[in-house]
Amino acid sequence: MPELTSRDVANLQSFPSGAEGDQRAQLQNQKHLTLSFPLFLASLVFVGSLLASGLCIDAAPPLPVDLSTEVEPPVSAMLPLPAAPLEMATWAPEPIEGSLVIAGGGVLPPAIFEKFMELAGDSTARLVIIPTASIYAGTPEIEPKIDPWRHRNAASVHVLHTRSRDEANSEEFSRILDQATGVWFMGGNQNWITSVYAETRTETRLRALLQRGGVIGGTSAGAAIMSQVMITGGKYYPQLGEGLGFLQGVVVDQHFLKRQRETRLKSALTLRPGHVGVGIDEGTALVVQGRRFDVVGDSEVVVYLPENSRKPLKETRISHGRSTDFVTLCRAAIERAAEDKQPLAVRQSSIARTQVPQGTLVIVGGGATPAAAIERFIEAAGGPEAPMVVVSNALGDEAPPASQVVNWLTKAGARHVSQLHTSSRAEAHDPEKAKLLETARGVWFTGGRQWRLVDRYLDTPMLSHFQNVLKRGGVIGGTSAGASIQGSYLVRGNPEGNREISAEGYERGFGFLPGVAIDQHFSERNRLADLVSLKTRYPELVAMGIDESTAVIVKGTQLEVIGKQTITILDQTGPHDPSGSERKFEPAVVRSGEAYDFASQKRIAIAEKSTQVDSPSVMINSPLTNTPPSNTTENKSSEAVDLEKDLPLPAATNSPPALKRPTTRTSAGQ
Repeated sequence: MPELTSRDVANLQSFPSGAEGDQRAQLQNQKHLTLSFPLFLASLVFVGSLLASGLCIDAAPPLPVDLSTEVEPPVSAMLPLPAAPLEMATWAPEPIEGSLVIAGGGVLPPAIFEKFMELAGDSTARLVIIPTASIYAGTPEIEPKIDPWRHRNAASVHVLHTRSRDEANSEEFSRILDQATGVWFMGGNQNWITSVYAETRTETRLRALLQRGGVIGGTSAGAAIMSQVMITGGKYYPQLGEGLGFLQGVVVDQHFLKRQRETRLKSALTLRPGHVGVGIDEGTALVVQGRRFDVVGDSEVVVYLPENSRKPLKETRISHGRSTDFVTLCRAAIERAAEDKQPLAVRQSSIARTQVPQGTLVIVGGGATPAAAIERFIEAAGGPEAPMVVVSNALGDEAPPASQVVNWLTKAGARHVSQLHTSSRAEAHDPEKAKLLETARGVWFTGGRQWRLVDRYLDTPMLSHFQNVLKRGGVIGGTSAGASIQGSYLVRGNPEGNREISAEGYERGFGFLPGVAIDQHFSERNRLADLVSLKTRYPELVAMGIDESTAVIVKGTQLEVIGKQTITILDQTGPHDPSGSERKFEPAVVRSGEAYDFASQKRIAIAEKSTQVDSPSVMINSPLTNTPPSNTTENKSSEAVDLEKDLPLPAATNSPPALKRPTTRTSAGQ
């Protein structure tokens, strides 16, 4: 505190006794304010200059720097930054080719390098180290940082670096990448990487490395460049640019927990709707293979699903040895962004529009398919001469032999049956692939896993072709997964498993039967409680459970039940219970040979009761015929392979260790 002058003392002596202490304090405060105000103005000028220059609070000190430490130079230190894409993400990415090892910076434990080397081929690995993000790249000081890679048990180690985009785009500069099995980006300034390599031959060759099953890794700045939307700087409010985009649908942040960057990443998600936030802490790496996120290292990876007007921000922490499905996360983020623009369809009134105004649906609850359902499918298609298509994507990524998915129809008399199995969403946009459906009168979806159908066909031109089959009076059918996909709300769509009835990101079906959710294997797997919970959350929804060996035929607002067992419909909403806290639902159980009308929400009589009660059944895709037993009173299902389980897939060719692709998971039907 400033000392009082002799003049101040003289002034104090003129005040009455008792007031001296108060006056002394006032004078001291005045003196303090007089001296502090210029400092305050200087501080404002200093902060303003920082904001005007675009420097962030956590930027590294200006050059020259201490060459004994790695630094993150100011974002303005190099070329102009590319702008991050402004549009909202609209579709989840495909599972990635090859592998990514994305490290959060700091001191990395040996387990991360061991994982990278394993994916690159260990002793057969041909490594390329890219130090361009480092301020020491191209100088002798970078050598001590490269030496640890040279001492690893790899077949070869090369360094690739330039500051020139022209050189990065030349044919010769990055030719070494054609032989590489692993590439590692060092830390520093991520903008130096993208400014030099983005949209050049070097980037093209990096993508080719992934496509042939190689691995790309990086730490700190080398992690930031992995996503399409790249954080280039900023303490709390992020500066955004465009990364190399090896990992689509996410925004990556590094040094995450160590540098308390939670607010920065959450802010980035508000600027780029439809993306998943991935914060990787120091000493930790995210390993991406196919559609899997796995974590290796000492700390955690924090995953954010952004909030919307109906759902709060969702945070998931993944530690060493844990994993999750990143395509599901991306789909959930996109659905959250879309819900703010257009609510989920089931939130609208569904009773009045639950109908099939044109064409016919054949929906089977799994297990053995009633022979009558097959007959009705062929009849609704226009008879044995009508062109029909069997969609087999629910069975797995690889197409099973056509004979295994169409023989049940040909043995039932159909003469023109084709298989449709797309290998990517791009094929679902291919007009040539869609020609198969342009004249089809019947489409059948096999059992398997319904999320595979969503990944391939939802929101693609191919889905419109399916819907056109109904519009021209044809028929769409399916069993198990091929049953659930026909509703507008998709049940059991989680790629992680089929126990939960709902999975965020996989809640939209194809909507052939609007306003309805269709569960299968219903009584056999005791799924009534799940159906009630779904109806409770979405009371406007018509929730329907179909037993095995049972089918419904839907035309207009009416459905008819055929087969061995029953269906359960939660349509009507009863009065609240006496406590007034919960709704009660009145299930309608419709038996084989009976019918139900969605418009009146009642069982109805049909003109001629079905003769197919307890009719013979067949296992679709059976190598046997589906001829009913002759002159027998005992109804037995044919002995055959149950399509609830994935068909045996063609054996994959063996790849060299360095280029080994991640194993594709298969699982039982829903």
